[in-house]
Amino acid sequence: MNDLLSALRRIEALLPPPLPATPAHVFPDLAALPALGDYMGAPGAAADLATLAHRLDDDQTLTDELHHTAGALIDAARADLLHIALDLLRTALPLALQALLPHHRPAADAQLATVTHAGLAQAETRAGALTAELEPVAAQLDHIEEETTAEPAALNAPAPAADAAGQAAVDAALGQLGTPYVWGGTQPGGFDCSGLVQWAYRQAGVELPRTAEEMTVGAQVTADQLQPGDLAVWDGHVAMYIGDGQMIEAGDPVQTNPVRTSNMSMGFQGFWRPTAHG
Repeated sequence: MNDLLSALRRIEALLPPPLPATPAHVFPDLAALPALGDYMGAPGAAADLATLAHRLDDDQTLTDELHHTAGALIDAARADLLHIALDLLRTALPLALQALLPHHRPAADAQLATVTHAGLAQAETRAGALTAELEPVAAQLDHIEEETTAEPAALNAPAPAADAAGQAAVDAALGQLGTPYVWGGTQPGGFDCSGLVQWAYRQAGVELPRTAEEMTVGAQVTADQLQPGDLAVWDGHVAMYIGDGQMIEAGDPVQTNPVRTSNMSMGFQGFWRPTAHG
């Protein structure tokens, strides 16, 4: 009987506490930032602040999703452990009562020890499975923390030196002015936004990822550090800075436009100097 009570206490100790509810967060309205930046003479700083704020909101959204995932895993494990404990009680209590009778005690004690050991082993296995299930969630949270703590240092660091590849990519892209937009296009005759940038950088000897979302490679720079070849990246579009406050992009057709950080309702991912991939 003492072994049964000890096993039940052990199962109780294995029960993970439920996660507390997270407070709702409201993303601030940043519509006035561009005008404020122009008024203060610091449009680049305003763009950087907007980028950081959007990233913070994205991180919070992902954190909420991870919290929900972890909470569901923990609730399922709690339910399983409670079920294991109840099953153990249903099986063990009749044996414990039989053990009170002298002529049944040896056999009942042996069976009670067996079922108690099995129930505890099952509970420990389920608790271990929960740990394994939570590892990917913890890894994503660690990644968010690393990016958050690294961000200020990255923004305050001096801009990386530009090289000839950026200007060569600009020259190649400018040679495609007027080319029509073709969804999925990657060659002269028809480009989509990332196809143009990838092709232009390929002419300069630098291989970039295929899609706009993946082009946040190399080193991040601020708006006032832009040099020819730097990329403006959204979560569904990419353009290349060519100098003098202008950028080239695959609209319909390939065209130049003033540098901006808005593109319909897409999230802006920042300015990037893709010199680290070749």
